[in-house]
This record gives sequence, structure tokens and C-alpha cells, in this order.
Amino acid sequence: MKSLLWRLGVPAVGLAVAIAAGWRLSSSATVLIVICAWLPLALFCLLAPRNRAALPVALVLLAAIGSIWWVLPGRPGDRSVAGSTLIWYPLLGGLALLAVVWRVHLRRGSVRPLWSRLRGTGSGGPSWQRWTATAVAAGMLAVGGCGGGLLHDQVSVPSPDELFPLPAGLEATTAEGPDGENGCDRTGHACWTYYQITGDNGESTTVLTERLQRHLRESKGWSDAECQPIRRTRVDLCITVTSDPASTDEHPAIGVELWTTKLGHTP
Repeated sequence: MKSLLWRLGVPAVGLAVAIAAGWRLSSSATVLIVICAWLPLALFCLLAPRNRAALPVALVLLAAIGSIWWVLPGRPGDRSVAGSTLIWYPLLGGLALLAVVWRVHLRRGSVRPLWSRLRGTGSGGPSWQRWTATAVAAGMLAVGGCGGGLLHDQVSVPSPDELFPLPAGLEATTAEGPDGENGCDRTGHACWTYYQITGDNGESTTVLTERLQRHLRESKGWSDAECQPIRRTRVDLCITVTSDPASTDEHPAIGVELWTTKLGHTP
């Protein structure tokens, strides 16, 4: 009964922590946190054998979900690197599951897997359960290792969540900006997205600019600086508010360009 309680309780608490950690960032970040951080915890609680190490390790994985509050505190740029940061989390779940399932002792020169107490079976435990857990752990290691290696420190198009949702009365339309079509340059050192911002009742460009800048400061954590470094990366996130070429006296509009760049950093 005690085993059943923690196998259900720890994932339930973990899901609440994952949703709380992600919701302050964006809905897409919440989905990523559930998949990359909470799902390994749930699989561990489902597949881990009954031994003394299982519950403490599950609590460590729960604490790892809580660490997202520190890893992605919600500063500018966190939403753009959420995927490349969270993809590492399955590594911890995979290593934890392997360590608990294959606790090893050297006896007479051989390595013996111990799953001795699972459902009162023999010293080796049901092999299909042991190898199912091993396959799941290997999958988590592959996802975390390969995905993290491919996405680490990569310059990508800024996430729309760095700007949206906009305050009521402001509307955004994707448009071609001063740097051309939205995307990345050929060197892979910079990527950008441009939006045309309009308001209700023909608000002037000055009012639109003030409303947008206030939104960026209060909702997205921006300071007065145009560019801010993304923590633990060599990438800057920048945002530029300009006049839009399509703006007229009858239909005022401003332009906002979000861009990520490595150009200000040396390898």
C-alpha cells in the first residue's frame, strides 16, 4: 500500500509543479515541461522496482521539475530556449531508472541485476519487466542526449511567446521587416521575426509604442536595454520597436522585430 501511495502521489505532485512552472512562461512551455520533465518522473514511478532507493530517487526527479523555476525564471529569452533547455531533462530520468533497475554487485566476477522484491519474485525479477524498464530508460537517454546535443546553444527564430499575448486593443500581423523575410541568415548566427502592431480607434504611433513597451516591461521582464543575454548561453535576444513602412495618418502602425543573435559573442 505504501508503495502504491508514493507511486501515485509523487507524479500527482510533480504534475502540479510542472504546470505551475510552465504556466507563467506560456502554454507551449507548459507542454514541453510536462513531456520532458514530468513524463520521465511518471515512467520512473510506474516502472521502478520495489527497493529502498526508488522513493528517494523519485523525490530527486520531483525536485528537478521544481528546478525549472530557477533554470527558466521567465526572463527575456527563456521562452525561446525552453525547448533546447528542457530536452536535457529526460537524461536524468533515464539514468535514474537504469540505476534503480540495474543495481549491481560484483560477485565472482559477474554483474547481477537485482530486482529481488518485485511482487515477491526471485532475485532477478520478471525479465520482461526489467527489460521493458531498460528499454524505456534507453529511450529517455537517447532523446535527452541526442536532442540536447543537436539543440544546445542553437540560434533559432525567437518564440512568439516573447511578445504574445498582447494587451487588449493591440493587434499584431506577421510582415516582412527591414531584414527581409522572417527566418535566419545564411551563417546561422542570427534569426528574426517582424510584426506590424496596430491599435484600436486609430491610436497614434507614440501611444502604440508606449503601450507595447509597457507590456514588454511588465509582462515579459524587459528592461530599457534593446538586447539582453539569454542565461547560460552565448545568444542574445533583442527587440526593436520602429515605425512601420505601411503606417499612415489614417491607419497608424508600428513595427516590432524580435531577433536572436550570436554576433555579439565569441566562441
